[in-house]
Amino acid sequence: MDPVTLRARTAGVRARVGAYRVAQIDAVPLFQHGVAAVLGRDPRVQWVGAASSPGSAVQLCRAAQPNVLLIDCELDPGAHLCRMLTGMQPSLVVMTLFRPGQRAAGEVEIARRAGAKGFLPRELDPARLPEAICQAVELGLYVDPALTALLTPGRVIGAQRGAGPALSKREFEVLRLIADGLTAKNIAHRLEVSEETVKTHVRRMLRKLDARDRAHAVALAYQAGLLGEAAAADEVVRLMPVTRAVAAR
Repeated sequence: MDPVTLRARTAGVRARVGAYRVAQIDAVPLFQHGVAAVLGRDPRVQWVGAASSPGSAVQLCRAAQPNVLLIDCELDPGAHLCRMLTGMQPSLVVMTLFRPGQRAAGEVEIARRAGAKGFLPRELDPARLPEAICQAVELGLYVDPALTALLTPGRVIGAQRGAGPALSKREFEVLRLIADGLTAKNIAHRLEVSEETVKTHVRRMLRKLDARDRAHAVALAYQAGLLGEAAAADEVVRLMPVTRAVAAR
């Protein structure tokens, strides 16, 4: 029987109050211990256990009650485990780790449709893992820059709400211009349309992304890596920090 590795909440160290509880599904003990060591150094997260096969994943989740579950894509072909676990616990944030040979657009899209909220290369720099976990929980999505190209822009930033409608080309263009600090009037002049047309695009964009406001929409796209240098092949976008982004109004 495939054992479930669990660490007691105290395990010689007082549990971290308010930390995100992280579990993982991975068949390699060394990788399990490595993740545990990395997370053990960051007060924002708490490693609560691991299982080495999909068969023991349900037992792990029931016993450890994680907020976040890291799944090796090789152990979940077709993302059936991801779909089952997110169906049982809708609040669970599943982050899928992809090996080099699994980085096809189809594989990433399957995981997204199954409910995954995080998409990482398995050889991710360990120092970046805690921040990726926090972003996935707090923003509802984290896509590593190495995998961003495998999801279309509208679907990447809309992934945290499920398979909703993707942004149109013009809506995404408006989003990028908002991130550049342009007002609705400036955007209208740039695109040679009316200011009211720009505002209509903004309303539709916010609705599709389920974003609270323009700054939230920019933050989601920025954290997903969609507004950096690789955001579009035909244009380099100079992104201002989210806190300085000027909302079109």
